[in-house]
Amino acid sequence: MVRQYDGSGGDEAVARHRFLRHAALCKREGRRHDEALSRTRCLDSPRPTRMSPAPEGHYDLLTLGETLMRLSPPGEQRLDQARLFEIGVGGSELNVGCLLARLGRRVAWVSRLPAGPLGRIVDGEARRHGVDTRWVRWIENTRLGLMFYEPGPEPRTSRVIYDRKHSAASELGFEDAPWDALVQASTWLHLSGITPALGPSCRALILHLAAFAAAAGKLVSYDLNYRSTLTTPSDARAVLEVAAPHLHLLVLAERDAQDVLGFTEAGEQLATAITARYGVPLVALTRPPTAEPGTLLLARGEFRYAPRYVVEVVDRIGAGDSFVAGMIHGLLDGDLDLAIRLGAFAAAIGLATPGDINYLGPEDIARFHTNTIGGLER
Repeated sequence: MVRQYDGSGGDEAVARHRFLRHAALCKREGRRHDEALSRTRCLDSPRPTRMSPAPEGHYDLLTLGETLMRLSPPGEQRLDQARLFEIGVGGSELNVGCLLARLGRRVAWVSRLPAGPLGRIVDGEARRHGVDTRWVRWIENTRLGLMFYEPGPEPRTSRVIYDRKHSAASELGFEDAPWDALVQASTWLHLSGITPALGPSCRALILHLAAFAAAAGKLVSYDLNYRSTLTTPSDARAVLEVAAPHLHLLVLAERDAQDVLGFTEAGEQLATAITARYGVPLVALTRPPTAEPGTLLLARGEFRYAPRYVVEVVDRIGAGDSFVAGMIHGLLDGDLDLAIRLGAFAAAIGLATPGDINYLGPEDIARFHTNTIGGLER
């Protein structure tokens, strides 16, 4: 039985009803997923020309969610000082998708973007990394969420200020894409705890997709990704409790497991307690750099440990998404050791690279496999 989220909100009930009605109609009409994938989408604005051919018939990864425009002061300036901002884009799910596409995986990302130049910036950035954005829905007279990021070299503290209310993506729902066909055409579905916190339609969509994908035999991952500016610990716990029975991989930070989910354990005992409570086959727990042992993966009772890399931190944003992408890449190959090792390496490269999106390339992977990290290459 699919467990329903029991939070408040008539909007969510309406969204669920629309989904179930849509699924019934699709079944009666006998729509096949490959036919839906080959159809041209009806968009709210003219679709930009694709830069490269789209993957045909199958995706290694399907993901969805909001991507923000990132505005950062140049150099190490503080926001109070800034008179200019450097523009970038970033969103947890798209960050994961971009890195996996750079690793050679076929990736589809679904969202809602505002029609116009700001939306095209996000779309173009996703496509330059190889992500298929054909299922993005373009919305007139709406906005793109913003993120202001101030780097914090010690002893300063890095900080993020969000301006994302009422963005186009906050109303992502069942009517925005042929979800059943996309799930059927994908090996893995990646979800984040950020998206259900954006609004009732997003929450209903995420919970139904997790259940639908698992029932279809697809692998589902969920990054808790707690954001105190978007949700509360009780709401985050409620969503995870409904999603957990459908998950193959749960990724979370130790601090969130303790502060949000209410665990008192740490390290291996904490990962064991999470597995016991939620019944997820794979639990990846990220831990502080000084913790011993460090970041770990608990897979059906067996622990694997992430190697540690010496990192000169350039940008803290997006490193967790790099970890998730590296994990999924290894798990798609069925290699648990590669998953935790590549996750740690990708996170280290992310910390040493400006911007949300990880620009890890083939030369980095070659050094990873030969363990020749750092130094100077001429």
